[in-house]
Amino acid sequence: MSEKVKHIGGIGFAKAKAGMYAISGLDMTTTFDVNGGVMAGDWEKDPVIFGGVKMVPFGANNNMPAEMRDLLERNNLGPGILSRKLGLQYGQGPYLYQLELKDNEINKTWVEDKEIQDWLDNWDYRQYVRDALIEFNHGNGFFAKYFSARSRRLGKAFISRIQALHSTDCRMEYPGKDKSLEDVQTFYVGNFESNYPKKVDAYPRFMQADPARYGVSIDYHSLRSWGHKYYSVASFLGAVPWVKRANDLPEIIQYLTENMIAAAYHVHVPAEYWEEKRNLVIEMHPEASDNEIEVKMQKLRDELTETIAKVLSGKKNTGKFLESIDFTDDQGNRCSWKVEQIEMNIDKFIEAQSKISNIADSSTTSGFGLNPALSNIIIGGKGDSGSQMIYALKIFYAADTQIAEDVVFEPINRALKINFPGKNIAMGLYRKAVNKENNVTAGDRMTNNI
Repeated sequence: MSEKVKHIGGIGFAKAKAGMYAISGLDMTTTFDVNGGVMAGDWEKDPVIFGGVKMVPFGANNNMPAEMRDLLERNNLGPGILSRKLGLQYGQGPYLYQLELKDNEINKTWVEDKEIQDWLDNWDYRQYVRDALIEFNHGNGFFAKYFSARSRRLGKAFISRIQALHSTDCRMEYPGKDKSLEDVQTFYVGNFESNYPKKVDAYPRFMQADPARYGVSIDYHSLRSWGHKYYSVASFLGAVPWVKRANDLPEIIQYLTENMIAAAYHVHVPAEYWEEKRNLVIEMHPEASDNEIEVKMQKLRDELTETIAKVLSGKKNTGKFLESIDFTDDQGNRCSWKVEQIEMNIDKFIEAQSKISNIADSSTTSGFGLNPALSNIIIGGKGDSGSQMIYALKIFYAADTQIAEDVVFEPINRALKINFPGKNIAMGLYRKAVNKENNVTAGDRMTNNI
């Protein structure tokens, strides 16, 4: 009998005396499953109760930020690309400016203002900007916490500081059926990764029309995601299946290497077979929850894996025959089980997984919205030239930075209008213009300033 089945991504590994057996088509339904996880579009439809209050779930399990975090931390590309994107956006950092129309062009004039700068220096506004950018780049939105000064008791509005909160800790109240983000009046902060204790703190929504009403309030700032009425979702959400596949390959290689044994067979099981099994389990256990059904299905998968490994490794079977089972689904399509002999050699198996990983890396890179020339990604062993990087950077600055800047600085620019009315000063990110080296005087070239 084989040992306990090891699951890595959609592949089940079973060890037996005669070798190791890699069996595909054994995927468990996960949070990121297209039909039932965070990628499904209806998880905002019904409320979830946490801490005794109704709230809009953030993902199918009300835990999307933490699940995306765990996924990205295992990926070799995502964190680096997003970090590079943050650095390119941030440039030389936040600075005050005024807009002026000149020669039919809108220009930013960078300015200094001692009164405003004194207010900014009373709290870590640069840390706020970095935190908000990180949240926005990962989820296209963030929660901002506004603190009002004591002068509000006298009826004078004044925002003392702003904080960008962790998305893992924030949720929205459920405002009712057929409502949307505009109807949300309360936000909750708590530990949503823990089942106990289920305690949340409630904060009123920041009121721009009456900013002095609350001492502490929260608002949600985002780029609206099409089809979602409350939370925005990451722009790379569609690349999640590929990110998962890219994450699996190192673990597969490590597992095979540590066990020092080759995969003897690769068994393909038709999806229709498991769909029929699932329907049968549901019919036999109508009272079972989705999680309980999944546990029973996984037990069936493990039993099948061990059975196949035992059959293929037995004295009477090894080297004697391979059996395939064909059947026809409801639409008349022929479905087949396949048992491919790998001849105790993992190179074919690893090569196939590597090709999938290359596709996954390409899809992952595209999903994060940064040109490979700026992502420090080497494709096919070839890097990009300096000119390609400069042109990619100019396009990035011209087309891919302003929306993020608008969203991230919305709380600060709100506060500037409230605290310093009439000054007509806003804040944005200052970035130096980038030119080709041959357009720069010899003394100012980068090579002479390193």
